[in-house]
Amino acid sequence: MAANYWESSQFQRFLLSRYELAEIESTHMMQLTSHEITYLKIYFSSLILKLGKRLRTRQEIIATALMYFKRFYINNTFYDIDPYLMAATCVYLACKVDENPHHIKHIWSESKAVYAEVSADIRFPYDIPDIAECESYLLEEMKFYLVVYHPYQVLIDVGENIKLTKPSMQASWSIINDSFITDLSLVYPPHVIAVAALFLSRVVDQGSMAELEAQQWFADLNVDMTDVLQVVSELIEVYKVWSGYDEAKMPDLVIRYIADIAASSG
Repeated sequence: MAANYWESSQFQRFLLSRYELAEIESTHMMQLTSHEITYLKIYFSSLILKLGKRLRTRQEIIATALMYFKRFYINNTFYDIDPYLMAATCVYLACKVDENPHHIKHIWSESKAVYAEVSADIRFPYDIPDIAECESYLLEEMKFYLVVYHPYQVLIDVGENIKLTKPSMQASWSIINDSFITDLSLVYPPHVIAVAALFLSRVVDQGSMAELEAQQWFADLNVDMTDVLQVVSELIEVYKVWSGYDEAKMPDLVIRYIADIAASSG
């Protein structure tokens, strides 16, 4: 992990303890079951991914947008700002920050197209000025700290060091993509998630190293393997819950969740 990560706002301002994250989740999502919480995370991650693909953006930009989305809802709920509007805004801002800007009108039109393809039940009554206004709320919430460190570069560096095969690299990369469905990036540094992805890929893909060599390599890493195994465990749990995910039911779940928040706060 590059030394400047430890001096970054991501580490100093946005990294939460597991206790802090659990407190936030219990406060914001007390009306939902644990599976429903995971389904919503899968849902909005999927929407941001679909929008990113329509815009032909790099995976790292999509990951930045997902991080912005998560950071905003640490202190806010879906009732405060419509998550469909925030998802579009996060992609818009991430593209600008990562030097792949798209005109706001393009973001608006592509967002409407993505949501319409997913479900006719998605409400998106917003116009271009709404995205611009939402961007100001997002920037204010993040205190204009916009740089995000991701596990991808760590994976590339480690992969070159241990001569990881292309299938193993692809499997690990895919696992990192899946990690952004969860809130792991709010709790663990990128290098822990990268190592966890490598570890889990050995279960899925058997990797490129001999078993004894792999054991020695993981043992030699300067990383807390307790954290790595916790990340692996949470990813496996998400994969289990994912099997029951039904995208068609998500718009109704979002509406119900927002209505429940409104009722409890009223």
